[in-house]
Amino acid sequence: MKLVTPAKGTIELSNEKDPELFYLARCGLGGLGVVAEVTLQTEAESNDPEIDTLSFTELRDRLLARDPLGKEHVIRINEAEAEYWKKSEGLSKPTMKDLDYMENLLQLIEKEDIPPPPPIEQHWTARRKSPMSPVSSSGEDDIFSLVGIIMYLRTSDARQRKEITEEFFSYRSVTQTSLWDQYSAYEHWAKIEVPQDKDELPELQARMRERFPVDAYNKALMELDPNKVLSNAKLEKLFPVLEHVHQAK
Repeated sequence: MKLVTPAKGTIELSNEKDPELFYLARCGLGGLGVVAEVTLQTEAESNDPEIDTLSFTELRDRLLARDPLGKEHVIRINEAEAEYWKKSEGLSKPTMKDLDYMENLLQLIEKEDIPPPPPIEQHWTARRKSPMSPVSSSGEDDIFSLVGIIMYLRTSDARQRKEITEEFFSYRSVTQTSLWDQYSAYEHWAKIEVPQDKDELPELQARMRERFPVDAYNKALMELDPNKVLSNAKLEKLFPVLEHVHQAK
C-alpha cells in the first residue's frame, strides 16, 4: 500500500514493512493519509477450466485419481481434506446470537412502538485484521452480523425531518440500553453521529476506546498529520488525545 501523508510524504506499508501502521491504515477513516496505490493478493488461475464447477468431494476425488497409490500425494490430499472439514465445522456451529438479537430487536420495536420502515437489514461478514474495523478480530473463523434499521427522510418538510431524526435517535438509545452490551454490539463508523448532548459524548468516547486502539491511532495521526490537514471535527471529538499519548510522542 502507498499512503500519501501530510508529514512524511508517500510511504509504503505492508504486512512485512511496518505491519502495525499498515493494518491501522487499512481502515484509517481518512485521517492517516490518502491511499494512492494498493497491491492485492490473488489466487492463481487454474489450468483446468472445470475446477470452479467442482464440489469439494469431486475435487478431492479428481486429485486422488492423479496418483492414487502415491503415499505422499495421498497424505497431502488427506491433510487438505482434514483442514477443510475443520474449518467447515467451525462455521457449522454458530452461537445463534445473531438471530437471537433480531428476535429481541423485533420484540423491542413492538414494545416501544418504533415505526421502522421495512426492511430491517441484517448482513454477515468475515472478520477483518484491521484493528480500526468494526469487524476486527484475531479469530480466523469469526463471523460478524451487521444489523440496521433505516428511517428515511423522504420529505422536505423541516418539522417532519426533525421529528424523524429525533425518533431515530430515540430508537438508537433504546437499543443501546437494552441490547448492545448483551450482544457486544458497536456502531458502524458510517452510522456514528457526534452527540448534540455534551453529556453523552464522554460515554461514546469510552465506547470507542473500549473497542478500538484509540491511543495507537492517535499516535499515528500525530506522526503522519501533526497539523491536522486531513482531520475533521468528528475524528477529533471521537478520539481526543490523552496526555500520556503526547508524552509518548
